Amino acid sequence: MFKRAGGSGPFFREILKYTFGMDKKRFYHPDTGRPLWFGVVVGMALMGVLTGGYHYAGSARLCNTCHSMKHEYSKWQLSKHKQFACIECHMPDTFIVEKLVYKTRAGMNDLFHEVLRDYPATIRLSVKAKNIMNGNCLRCHYSTIENTPMSRGGQNCLKCHRNLVHGQGLEKGGIRIE
Repeated sequence: MFKRAGGSGPFFREILKYTFGMDKKRFYHPDTGRPLWFGVVVGMALMGVLTGGYHYAGSARLCNTCHSMKHEYSKWQLSKHKQFACIECHMPDTFIVEKLVYKTRAGMNDLFHEVLRDYPATIRLSVKAKNIMNGNCLRCHYSTIENTPMSRGGQNCLKCHRNLVHGQGLEKGGIRIE
């Protein structure tokens, strides 16, 4: 059925023509094929850069570049949670679009305050951030609390474990500006 007839083109074109009713002239043309492949290559490169940027944006190395996070970073390195990236605790455990929206908002807020150098000596979590952190604590530690009253819901892990990873406030008060 799929014999190569003289001048009929490559084998896969015959299959496409048979399967989808596609004419080989509409499927590929030398003038339109090059832009298509160029677009595929550029798209793959862009996807690689965006994926790398997304992962770098959630890394502790990036968080450490901000002056306001130096203390938190040094305490995190000494904690039992040092193997986890910042985003594993500080970002919602949800689908990628919601993560991107949250990370963009949080990142713009952090950048704004970092540029203005107006972060307070003690950085406080918003109600939404506390809920995200509690959810992430439970995601990892649920087997620890499943047979306790905390498993019923409404628990606040940060009430007792607030200083577990980043320690207590800045020892010498305030954020130094060069």
